[in-house]
Amino acid sequence: MSSSRSAIAWAGKKFRTKNISQRVRNIVISPIKEMSILADQFLARNPKTRLISFGQGIPFYDTPNHIKKAIRRALSEADTAKYTLEPGITELRELVAKKYQAKSSEIMISVGCQEAMACALATVIDPGDEVLIPSPTFASHIEQILQFNGKPVFVPLIEKQGWRLSTKEFAKKITKKTRAILFSNPANPTGAVLGQQELADLVDLARRKNLILISDETYDFLTYDNLRHISLAELRHGQNDNLIVCGSFSKKYALTGYRIGYAFAIEGIIDHMLKVHDALAICAPAISQKAALAALKGPQDCVAGFIKSLSRNRDLMCYELDKMSDIFEYQKPQGAYYVLAKYKKPALNSFKLALEILQRVQVITIPGAAFGPTGEGHLRFSYAGEPNDIPEGFKRLRKFFRS
Repeated sequence: MSSSRSAIAWAGKKFRTKNISQRVRNIVISPIKEMSILADQFLARNPKTRLISFGQGIPFYDTPNHIKKAIRRALSEADTAKYTLEPGITELRELVAKKYQAKSSEIMISVGCQEAMACALATVIDPGDEVLIPSPTFASHIEQILQFNGKPVFVPLIEKQGWRLSTKEFAKKITKKTRAILFSNPANPTGAVLGQQELADLVDLARRKNLILISDETYDFLTYDNLRHISLAELRHGQNDNLIVCGSFSKKYALTGYRIGYAFAIEGIIDHMLKVHDALAICAPAISQKAALAALKGPQDCVAGFIKSLSRNRDLMCYELDKMSDIFEYQKPQGAYYVLAKYKKPALNSFKLALEILQRVQVITIPGAAFGPTGEGHLRFSYAGEPNDIPEGFKRLRKFFRS
């Protein structure tokens, strides 16, 4: 039932069902956001409390100044208050296309990566169709598949090997109803990064089985230890017409609130995705598109600084987790800014545990069950927040687990 995936439902809220479609009753707000909502409600009752968030992945660093200046300049331009072209501002599409050595007609500017993913799914699946997704996977991907009356089919990752993906396991799950394979790379919530061979095997499998491959590459800029991110687009080779890459400006340039992303696919697929985009949003906001333009055209040293800061945060969080090795075991992330840690005790459902931690020590964590069946028994920690919050948050966690 959908209520088993809802942190708010676990906290006791009863949802209306009268006049509500079964389709919407079957989905939930992502528990990542629900935990923030519950924390805000706790704060309203206890206004003097200082919350520590290891929850939603909101980077602590500010939008770079050159982007802010461009936004202020855009406010004085009359066309900023108007619709843009439905596929997006031409110059922005051309710059994104350059990244993928593609044509601008193969790019769609979207309201964040999440809308691009929704447009992709709505374009390629019909009611009852199956989409293969790794477990654990990004929570919102589960809800998006269900939203379009598809069926998410979970394929367990190999935790002990750093949450590795097995193409053979994906192949075993394919049926006559399978239409697509969807994944994030670098992965949310595990921090795993797919290698060249893993991607090549997936591309080959999808080609042989006539499936669409959809890749969420929001964290393409954020890998560690000199590990290079390989985009699905690099395996296109001019012959694979079944690949959809979705990306974002949110984390790379600290633009989460501007909701600006994009999709890349062959023109024949983008043509249909644009129909969904038009029905959902018409176009991405002009102000956000101009912010993205400034981000791509401006200096990139800010991104290197963000990576350096987040790498330090990763090391600090792993250090704190190591100090609690009697409670947690984890796989060190290779990318993104999350750790999915297995807890050895207490024997609680991850939703109940995350809610208890919030209530008792005011630390936001995300229940592992939100990310699929393999996520149960885990908590997801984001280390995108202020560095000083990490030792303070773990001080509280030690108090909680040892009380």
